[in-house]
Amino acid sequence: MTEKQRRSPEQSRSKLTCDAILTAAAQVLERGGDAAFTTNRIAERAGVSIGSVYQYFANKDDILVALAEREEATLLTNDGLQDRSSAKGVSPLRLGLRAYINFLPNCPTARAKALETMLERRGPEGVAEETDRRFAEFEVFNALSSAERFVLSRAITGVVQSAVRERRADLYSDAFEDSLVNLVRGFLKARAITAG
Repeated sequence: MTEKQRRSPEQSRSKLTCDAILTAAAQVLERGGDAAFTTNRIAERAGVSIGSVYQYFANKDDILVALAEREEATLLTNDGLQDRSSAKGVSPLRLGLRAYINFLPNCPTARAKALETMLERRGPEGVAEETDRRFAEFEVFNALSSAERFVLSRAITGVVQSAVRERRADLYSDAFEDSLVNLVRGFLKARAITAG
């Protein structure tokens, strides 16, 4: 949970309350935008008291950060990708990119706002650290040099973050996913040619 989060939900009831607050926050943002995004509206939508919201979160930014962190925690690890890929005949690369793209898929406004808050809160170094951690889990990056891993991972995150900020309608389309897969495969193919 976030550094400024007031209380960590340890018991199952507390976790359910916290989850309801985060889900409500995304819904409030989607339906009403920034103007409607108040702790009172979030509490009302979640079906909890305003005091319950403030038990867990000091402010709206903390709610957004926790929402983004909850979504990040659901991104598939390399082991999970291997399991899904063998079961469905889809490459781990494609599944990894799909998991990354599908962060808050039905909440473009909340996703953009959460991303902006995360970038502001974590700063460039924190964002870079999280990006490196995420991409270190995918085998496709194992053979790359540090410079190559940096360039490719930032190319992917830059494209996805731009699409989120610009609220592109095709972000979740097959064409967008295919384009990202082609970007990675093209990079790896070019790397193999220059290395050989």
